[in-house]
Order: sequence, then structure tokens, then C-alpha cells
Amino acid sequence: MKKALLLLLGIVAVCFIIANVDYLADFFNTMMTGALVPMVIAILLMLGRHFVQAASYDAAFDAVGHATGFWHNVVLIFSLVFINTFCLFSGATGVAFIIDDAHREGCDAGQSTGGAILSQIGYFAAVFVISVIGFITMWISGHMNTVFLVGGLALAIVLVVLSSLFFIGHLKPRILYRVFLVLEKLINKVLGLLKKALKPGWGRTMAHSFVATSDLLAKNPKGSIITVAYASFSAILNMACLVAIGYAFGFENVEALVAAFAVGAISVILSPTPQGVGVVEAMITAILTAYGCSVATAAAIALVYRGVMFWIPFCIGAVLLSQAGFFKSKKSATEMQKQKDIAWISGTLVFLVGAVNIGAVFFPEAFTPYTMLVSWIDMSALMVGIPLILSSVVLMICAIGLIQRFRTAWALTLGALVLIGGCEFLFQGTWKVGVACIILFAWLFWQRAAFDRPFSQKALQADIEDWKRRRQRKNSQANAKAEPEGSAQDERPESTWEQQADRGREIGREVVNQQMRNTTQANESRS
Repeated sequence: MKKALLLLLGIVAVCFIIANVDYLADFFNTMMTGALVPMVIAILLMLGRHFVQAASYDAAFDAVGHATGFWHNVVLIFSLVFINTFCLFSGATGVAFIIDDAHREGCDAGQSTGGAILSQIGYFAAVFVISVIGFITMWISGHMNTVFLVGGLALAIVLVVLSSLFFIGHLKPRILYRVFLVLEKLINKVLGLLKKALKPGWGRTMAHSFVATSDLLAKNPKGSIITVAYASFSAILNMACLVAIGYAFGFENVEALVAAFAVGAISVILSPTPQGVGVVEAMITAILTAYGCSVATAAAIALVYRGVMFWIPFCIGAVLLSQAGFFKSKKSATEMQKQKDIAWISGTLVFLVGAVNIGAVFFPEAFTPYTMLVSWIDMSALMVGIPLILSSVVLMICAIGLIQRFRTAWALTLGALVLIGGCEFLFQGTWKVGVACIILFAWLFWQRAAFDRPFSQKALQADIEDWKRRRQRKNSQANAKAEPEGSAQDERPESTWEQQADRGREIGREVVNQQMRNTTQANESRS
């Protein structure tokens, strides 16, 4: 299933690149007009910036007691650029991905969350340092920007809130317990709408582990300092990349380039678009023109900077994503697992063919930017309307059967591909769709050994029962893992005034009884 998801992400990435092909062409053509040496230096600074950011993440998890490895974090950093591009709440999604990745590497819940938050503190602290530099630069030159000022203040508030979690966890742990218990109730209310809930004792477990992480950081402040130092150096390399690009286009006003970078860094955080695409370019152009740079040169600098700092890491992240913890397999796949992976990949491809054709019927405008890609699977030249919808639905049903590895679904899919491809070749002359059908047919025929299950009611019931067993096993494992961490907190009864009073009376009675026994023994010894 994960390989099918990886395939989907790859297809989405291709669609995203095709939709921005004009932007990429402008970026490449503009980059060719800049000086070669500064441009090469800018690219090296970009790569260095991401490697230093990986060192910052490694230091963050080392500070909480579980280093995940430098190269592992290099893969993580580039993968985050790719993942955050397709998420509405990219920052929150990135943090969730970091936490999940650390958990897969063996960190407990508190270490994963603590390391992720510490890495984000380092990032925000680095941006704040750059913001202070930019503030001083813009204040001296008299070009203060309102958006930059508001964003810098918001960044400072976020930095204080994140850092305070560790201080509260170390100095006032009871407050942190209350916060997580309240958070647990709120999350369970939301999940209750979906008839789901967090693990039992989630709030106590998280608070207990987070407090332990805070205590560890308090004993090891050097780790936090190293994390922030690496992150700050990463931001400086990022700023140096913009300065080098400015020199590549003959604009050597370092003061203006530093101010533009500071505003751009704030814009990434405040921007509603993924990774600040479009917004950052506009802000950098505006600041540079305010310092006397021509509009053409400012636009070229902004375009090339965003291309170097976003598109190159994006492509690297797309390649390295398969090595990320979520997709990487920790053990060699069995023959059965390989067949399941083949079934998922095949079913996903066939399902996409049907889904895209149905979508093109109801929302043709949405697929217009991707004509270059859609033209390879567009069956509208062969049939339209209801026949096209029904054929697409049949393909989607067959795709589900392929995922279940049913031989009947495999045979029906091959027959449908032969009919569609043959008709496209013979009657419509649309060779692209015909070639795509032949390639998909050849793939399914080559992997025919994976589709060896007979289709029957018993097979469907077996799949449902197997799904239920795996779900129950997963829940039991999750509960068993949560019990050791939270049992010490859950089994300890909360003391009340009535319980303390009852205990006091019991102690008093024991003391009186002991005194009476001592008196009786003394009288007996005298007699």
C-alpha cells in the first residue's frame, strides 16, 4: 500500500511540475543570463544550507536522548520540502511527519514530540535572528516594512510559546499535566464525531514523557544551544545564497539583499500558499525596487532565488522520499509482500485511469493545465457521456479487484485494455492512449503470477475477516505499548481530603492499640 501511495505522490509531483512548466522555463532561461561563478556558489550554498539544517535536527534529537543520524535527517529535510508543498497546513504537517519519523526510529512519544518542537524552535529562532538583522538594516536605511514588522512580532510570540513548554515541563510539571489532560479531552470530543478516540491515558503518557524530556534538556542545555546555532548558521547560508544571486545579476547592494531576505523569510511563514510560492517572489521584488534596483533585475533575482531554494530541493526531495522512514521497509519483503505491492501499484494505476476520465467529464477545466499528461489516458475521443462514465466505473471496479489480487479482475482488465487500445489505434488514430494501454497490458501480463486468487464470496469474507484481525491486533499492540508508560501514573490513586482523614484515623487507632498492648504487657511482667 505504501508503494502505491508513493506512486500517487510521484504522479501528483509530475502534475505539479507540468502545471508550473512555464515558471520553470522562465527560471531556467533567467538563470542562464546570470554570471556563472556566483550562480554556482548560490547552488552550493543552497545545498550547504540543507545539510546544516539536517545537522540541527540531528542535534535536536540528540539533545532529547535519541539521535537519529545525520544522513537520515538529510533525507528528512529534503523530503519535508516535497511533502509541505502539497499540504494546506504545511508547517503542522511537517511537524507531524518529523514526529512520526522519529517514532519509527525508536523514540518514545515524548522524545519524538520534544525533538520535533526543539527543531522547530531552532528554525524559528534562526528566522528571528535574521529578522532582527533585517529590522536593524531596514530601520537604519529608512525602509521599514509593515508586513515584516508584524510578522517578526508574531514569530517572537510563537518562539516564546514553544520554548515555554519546556520551561513549564521542568519547573511546573503539574501545569503541563493539566494542559495535556485538557488537550486529551478536546481531541477526544473532536474524534468522537468520527467514533474514534485517543489511546487510553494518552494525556498522562504524553505529559510524563514530555516532562522527562524537559528535565533531560535542563541537564543538557548544550544540546539546545547547538541546535539553535546550527539552525542560525543554516539561515545565514540561506541569506548568503540570495546575496550571491544578487551579485550574479550585477546588483551588489548587500544591505538591500539582506533586508529582502528577512522580509522573504517572514513571508514564508505568513504566506497562505505552500512554501510561500508567489508571495515570497513579490515581497523580494518589492523590497529590492525600494532600494533602487530596477524592476527587471529585482524580478530576475527573486525568480532565480526561489527556483534555487525551492525547486531544486523539491526535485531532490521527490527522489529521496522513498528513503524516508514512512516508506522505507525495515526488512526484506517476502514473496507474498512483493505480490501485494504489485497488486496495489497495478490497481492504483488502473483506478487513476478511470477516475481521471470521470473527473474530466464533470470538471474539464480542472484538468486543462495537465493536458500533456491526461492526453495519454483520455478516452473521450472513443466515447463520451454515459458510455465513458460506465467504462470508467468498470475500470475502477476492476482496479479494486486487482488490489485484492483476484484473477477474474486481472482478466477483465486485460480485456478492457485490449478493446480500448485497439479501438483507439484503429478507429480514432489516438496513438497516445493506445500506447498507454499496451504498456499497462504488458505490465499486468508480466506480473500475472501476482493475481492468483479466485474470485468468490469466501475470498471476500476472508479479506474482511483478515482486515478485522489486523485492526484488532494493531489496537491491542497500541494499548499494550501505552500501558507501561501510563500505568505508573494511572494506577496511583489521587489523594483527597476525605481519604487523608480516613488514613489519619486508621493511624490513630493503630497507635492507641499499640499503646494498649504495651501497657498490658508491662502489667503482666510486673505480676
